[in-house]
Amino acid sequence: MKNNSTASEIKPLDISNLLASDTTYLIPMYQRNYAWGIDEIQTLIKDIIDAYKRKPESNYYLGTLVVFKKDKAVFEVIDGQQRLTTLTLLAIYLYKNEISNCAEYLKNFKEPNLHFESRPHSATTLSLLFNKNMTAIYQNDSIVHGYEILEKVMQRLFDKEEPEISIASFCSFLFKNVQIARVPVPQETDLNHYFEVMNNRGEQLEKHEIIKARLLSIIENTKEHEINLADKKVVKSLIHKVWESCSNMNKYVQYGFKTNLRTKIFSDEWNDFKVGSFDDLLMSYKQDIEEQHEINKTRQDRINSRDIYDKNEEKSTLHDILFNKKVIIPSNPNKKTSEDDNEEIYYSIINFPNFLLQVLRIHVNINNNQDVLANKGIPLDDKQLLTKFDEYLINEEVDNQLAKVKNFIYTLLKTKFLFDQNIIKRNTEEGKGHWTLESLKKTKTGASYTQGMSDNLNAELVILQSAFHVSAPAMNYKYWLNASLQYLNHTFDSKQSSIRSDELLKYLKRLAREFMIKRYITPTEESDLSTVIQSYFNDFVNCKEKTDSPSAITIELKQLLTMLSYQKIRSFVFNYLDYLIWSNCTIPSEIRNNFRFTAQGSIEHFLPQNPIHKDSRNEVNINLHQFGNLCLINSNLNSRVSNHMPLAKKEYYDEAFKKSVDSLKLYKMIEIFKSSDNKWGEKQALKHETQMLKLFEKALNINIQGLEQR
Repeated sequence: MKNNSTASEIKPLDISNLLASDTTYLIPMYQRNYAWGIDEIQTLIKDIIDAYKRKPESNYYLGTLVVFKKDKAVFEVIDGQQRLTTLTLLAIYLYKNEISNCAEYLKNFKEPNLHFESRPHSATTLSLLFNKNMTAIYQNDSIVHGYEILEKVMQRLFDKEEPEISIASFCSFLFKNVQIARVPVPQETDLNHYFEVMNNRGEQLEKHEIIKARLLSIIENTKEHEINLADKKVVKSLIHKVWESCSNMNKYVQYGFKTNLRTKIFSDEWNDFKVGSFDDLLMSYKQDIEEQHEINKTRQDRINSRDIYDKNEEKSTLHDILFNKKVIIPSNPNKKTSEDDNEEIYYSIINFPNFLLQVLRIHVNINNNQDVLANKGIPLDDKQLLTKFDEYLINEEVDNQLAKVKNFIYTLLKTKFLFDQNIIKRNTEEGKGHWTLESLKKTKTGASYTQGMSDNLNAELVILQSAFHVSAPAMNYKYWLNASLQYLNHTFDSKQSSIRSDELLKYLKRLAREFMIKRYITPTEESDLSTVIQSYFNDFVNCKEKTDSPSAITIELKQLLTMLSYQKIRSFVFNYLDYLIWSNCTIPSEIRNNFRFTAQGSIEHFLPQNPIHKDSRNEVNINLHQFGNLCLINSNLNSRVSNHMPLAKKEYYDEAFKKSVDSLKLYKMIEIFKSSDNKWGEKQALKHETQMLKLFEKALNINIQGLEQR
């Protein structure tokens, strides 16, 4: 945005204020007609219901409304017309049906506040719907159709004996807690061009862009005794620079800065983080600005004094350029240097909105110096991105707001650096493998990506992190990553030095143990992802989990097998077990080297539940759902062989494993099958199950009572 007064005007509006009749929203002639159908309308209403079910007392950010302010209470809608029209139709529905507790929220909704510059029938249709009169001839069919869809959706969701939430709760939450950010564009904006850009972009202004604008407005509105006018401009420029550098999750953050500033922040070799605070970062940024100013001044002086720029100077001929060594050939200004010519070959395991939530959790922990997250104060759900930033950082009532904004920006940059250097990425280069862990380092010719550790240590870190990742592919469940990023920040701050990879591996192995025991082996009602992992990190900080031999626990075999049964088992158990098989080197090297975790999604019965030939399993005595007969494999493969008997599966996987291996537990099952003359029954399943449980017993430091008697 071009002026900061606009940024400061971005404020969330609840739906009551948005639809109040004292404000007018004008739909200009260049906007298309109303076009939402059942998918969009149903999704909007379901999102509101889901938000209420998650946390009924919290605000829920629904999206943005980009407007041009024409008058004090008149706004031209540039982006967000479809959502605004649907909310208007929803309010009309609630008004018409006289929902009891909605009346108080609709008292300012005296007439729809949508007006249409070139479609008078649209405004007339809304007015007729509001006044419960649809007998007029001239109507907008699209709006009428949208209202009919909305009416059916509402009836289907609420006109039943036990709706997900009551209609009264829905109304209260809709008008009090659901918010839209109204974003005014600067007065000098070319509206037709802006609309064309937004329309081609195909999406509304993103939430993280709203957050950046509000952070910049905090700096702009800070009083001069806290930050002077000259520094405001520099601080805002620095925040913008850091934000843009971090927002491309598929590139190393160092590439967001020019060479001189890159060296100041990330050391001469670009592989360390040298600034210790936001003020240090600001000082480096100011120095770089001053140095660039001097360089530009010197360059301009040289240009003005060089004879080559004399108007009477003859131009070099092609012969001179090719053969005269005294002729200097200027470099191509459009050609990238080797240090910046980095195509996006790496793909991050999370996106920027989720990363912002990850960093916010870290920032809040650091600034509060206490465990404020054990009660799931900041979930990793990007639908709550604006709400949580408003609660902890950008709300006017936040104490020491300027200091917290500075600390957050510093933490954002540092965490992105630590993330890039220590967390796996997907590498698309041929021969590199599916998951890689490489750090960026300066070389004589530009930059290179290196492991920075032994091959074995690097490989184990990649395997363990990818086990966590594929077990929680949805970004709102990546609490293992948050525990890792908190560890990286805490360790870096306490040592102010590079992270030791062997210590990171030890931490992640303990994290996996904690997760397995408290989430899957001895779970309690409090054993949700966020609480278990945050509790582990707190224990680590308080030195409760730093011993080499954590306390052993005892569990009955029957109880453990119940937790590992088909009805209760989850993907992380299989993935963690595959990691244990891999790390214990109990498989041939070619199988070990070909193993890659994939986004598996199907629990497979080695002896199938419903074999293709119905009489194939008649003589086999086995509990199909026991742990020894289960494995997790790629859902695509499962759809091909799920109902085949073990012999057919063995033949299929013998070929598949020559290319890649995605289930080491399955490989171990096939080993036993082959050694038993291609037989699979109770004896073979029990043998395999016992082998796997012994791996758990050793790695988790648990004593399984009854296992030795098998």
